[in-house]
Amino acid sequence: MKKSYKLEYRLNDERNSYPALFHYEFAEPSEIFCRRLCDYFIKNKEVYHQTSSSLEDEYYVIYVEKDDEEHIFDHAMHYTHVTLEVRDFKEYNDSPLIFTYDLYSHEEALSLIGNDYLWIQDQEYEKISAEIDEDRSTYVLYMSKA
Repeated sequence: MKKSYKLEYRLNDERNSYPALFHYEFAEPSEIFCRRLCDYFIKNKEVYHQTSSSLEDEYYVIYVEKDDEEHIFDHAMHYTHVTLEVRDFKEYNDSPLIFTYDLYSHEEALSLIGNDYLWIQDQEYEKISAEIDEDRSTYVLYMSKA
């Protein structure tokens, strides 16, 4: 029998015993590892900020808090395969798209998300934050020119 990898997002709310928000099961752990590297998680038009992660029995757990100050990209591209957008970080404005990586696997995404710096089109960029936007089916790196 093949092992499955379980992931649970929980609200970082001790008073309410850290309620579970979302459950996932994966055949391979690479998507879990990508998600653990993401500072933000977007689902159902809600933005969550990761506070911590843990391994509890057979569950990988990501603890999150709602972030009402961040906004979503409703008008941006939606994808049907693994992608990673790189955006030029702008604090109080839309962060323009610099580049989109069309990927074949979450391992490829992991190889990009895990870096503090990337060279794109002969420019060096420094990572500000990373997110997974489930509504648009993409990972997003927010970067600034180094």
